[in-house]
Amino acid sequence: MAEQITETKTWVETQPLTRANVLVVDDRPDGLLALEAVLSCDQYDLFKASSGQEALRAALFNDFAVILLDVQMPEMDGFETAKLLRETNRSQYTPIIFVTAINKEIRHINQGYESGAVDYVFKPFDPFILKSKVKVFVELFEKNMQIKRQAALLRHIEAEEQERKILELKQESYRSYKYLSDAVPHAIVKVKPSGQVEYFNQQWLEYTGFKSEIDWKAIVHPQDRRKFLAFWLRMCQKNKQTHEIEMRLRSAQDGIYRWHLVRAVPEIKNGENICWIASCTDIDNIKRTEESFKVLSQELNRSNKELEEYAYVASHDLKEPLHVVSSFVYLLEKRFQPKLDEHDRQYLKFIKEGVGQAQRLIKDLLEYSCIGREKLYEVVDTASVVTEVLANLKTIIENEKATITCGSMPRIIANYFEIVQLFQNLIINAVKYKSRKPLEIQINARFENDKWIFSIKDNGIGIDSQYKDRIFDMFQRLHGKNEYSGTGIGLAICKKIVESHGGRIWFESVLGEGSVFYFTFKHGA
Repeated sequence: MAEQITETKTWVETQPLTRANVLVVDDRPDGLLALEAVLSCDQYDLFKASSGQEALRAALFNDFAVILLDVQMPEMDGFETAKLLRETNRSQYTPIIFVTAINKEIRHINQGYESGAVDYVFKPFDPFILKSKVKVFVELFEKNMQIKRQAALLRHIEAEEQERKILELKQESYRSYKYLSDAVPHAIVKVKPSGQVEYFNQQWLEYTGFKSEIDWKAIVHPQDRRKFLAFWLRMCQKNKQTHEIEMRLRSAQDGIYRWHLVRAVPEIKNGENICWIASCTDIDNIKRTEESFKVLSQELNRSNKELEEYAYVASHDLKEPLHVVSSFVYLLEKRFQPKLDEHDRQYLKFIKEGVGQAQRLIKDLLEYSCIGREKLYEVVDTASVVTEVLANLKTIIENEKATITCGSMPRIIANYFEIVQLFQNLIINAVKYKSRKPLEIQINARFENDKWIFSIKDNGIGIDSQYKDRIFDMFQRLHGKNEYSGTGIGLAICKKIVESHGGRIWFESVLGEGSVFYFTFKHGA
């Protein structure tokens, strides 16, 4: 890309000086002959015209130092010819000397000056004086030509200097670009739309081994070649956009293919794409890590599914034995009631409480394992859900004298029975952990950032902030069994329901003042 600055003579310097031309115009041959005899000279070239029309034609194709023009001519006199000469670009400022033997009156002389003449010569003329006048205008013409030549030379020198500075800037820019491209840890190649390589950095050379023409088949992994071809076609079709592709490129050093992110940026000049600048970033370690995570995720999902199946089967199968135990405890208590002392009754009470606790735990485990198994999603009117939940909990709500208010509720896409279970668990949780104040529960929903945010607020005992990271975990109880009943699964069920619908759940609380549970659902119907 480096360009050499060489010293050469300019076109202006090598061109010969322009020789002056003198035009004489007279309709009489003897007049032309007389002028030719007087003015013939090696210093300039003498042109002759016998009419105004010939003079105009000569002035269209030649530059003249001076024009000697006869006044009295047929068809087009000297005055008219002079006016027309002044209208042409070449002779607009050419000096005109009128030569006449007849029109010597002042009015004719003034008319001549008005027509653009610089002098008036009467016949018979003094050859020496006429020749001297012509010589003055010829010398003025030559000096003017010299000035123009020098001006052109100066312009050319300035243009060359400007071009030299631009070239130096380009070379400096190229060096800076090369240093920068060699400094980045990416392979960079500049390719013309034809596929010809225009530039590459050191990383590209070291990795691929290619300098000019690229054998893409030798670089691109066989399984990625079809994808790369489609990528190149997209680049050709949308040649003013940036394109990206992930593919495996072969190392020239060890022949191993490594994953690269190839990003092609068009270089636009005058509205047209003149080349592509492509950066190749090695993402092989990232891809391998992603593959490892993918395998681990699949294994984890499989393991979780097996555990859920096990929990479902275990909780389902344990219900019957516990029911048998509960039945026989009831029969024993009924049969031996008269013979039981206080200790015996206490033992039976412990057995019944243990069986009841186990049954509730199994019930909650069964509910937890069933979440997500039912994939029937439909349009759910959450206002109807709240109405059904309040009907289900009517007795509890009346016993606790709780006041529940509900704002405007939206429609969402969800599993109806799981949404009922979600609201029911959160309301029961608020009732369970009420304070001594009259219980108030507020249910609301708002639309924000393309999702619905639901909130269930209470004025209960609140939750210590130290439990915020584990309150939704399985079997997490913040109080003793003697203080509050429960299995520690209710909020874990809520979390699983929300997350299985693509949302999230969290809470805000002030200890002693109450809590607000928030959960989100995607925008539905």
